[in-house]
Amino acid sequence: MTKRVMAAALATLTAGWTVLDYARWRALGPGGLPSTPRGWLIMSALRIRAWRVDPFDTTGWSGSGHLAGPLPVRPGSRPTVARYPVPHRQLDQFPDPQFVSGLTIASFVAARPPLDCRRSFFERHIDAAFPAPDSPIHVDGAVSGGEIGHIHADGSLHVVLAPADAAQCIDSRWGELHPLSGRAMGLPGQYVLLYAPREPTEVATIERLLDAAAKHMTADQPRSTIRPGGNR
Repeated sequence: MTKRVMAAALATLTAGWTVLDYARWRALGPGGLPSTPRGWLIMSALRIRAWRVDPFDTTGWSGSGHLAGPLPVRPGSRPTVARYPVPHRQLDQFPDPQFVSGLTIASFVAARPPLDCRRSFFERHIDAAFPAPDSPIHVDGAVSGGEIGHIHADGSLHVVLAPADAAQCIDSRWGELHPLSGRAMGLPGQYVLLYAPREPTEVATIERLLDAAAKHMTADQPRSTIRPGGNR
């Protein structure tokens, strides 16, 4: 086989892989990047940063957290998570169609007056929970305007947790670390994907983790003040 033929075969294989990868990436739905070839190229560059990251490694995550008591262990195995860092989505283990969680960002914020509901800094097409305007926030929220967490269309969430809470969450199989956490896109060090709850008791556990995330972002720790009109 000549070098020209080999080069043509390689180019064909590369083009085929690119088209398939792009289609699979777009099938995940909207995320923090535009669903365009440019967005795919940015994601591909970020994928290099995420390479070989262990999403279950909680080594060194200690200190005080905000969870009231230990978490139960999530039943069963972990869901499969797509290999793309953005959007970061689970692919299976969704709730049965007859079960619909009543947990939404709007309902979570409405029951907690010190919080506010605004467009997510990280995924600008959905709402997220934030501290109320003019509230001091933890340094973890300096880039994102204090974003506490948001819920995706499939029921999974992204939240910012204290290290000890993130460790307990991951070790108990309720979630995993975002592969770019602390590495790119302004993601805090403990930016965690919480798996979609499948039944009412799992919703209650996820709500406990959202509460812990809210307490972390508003706790009396190193802070900066973000006012309306600043970074969101």
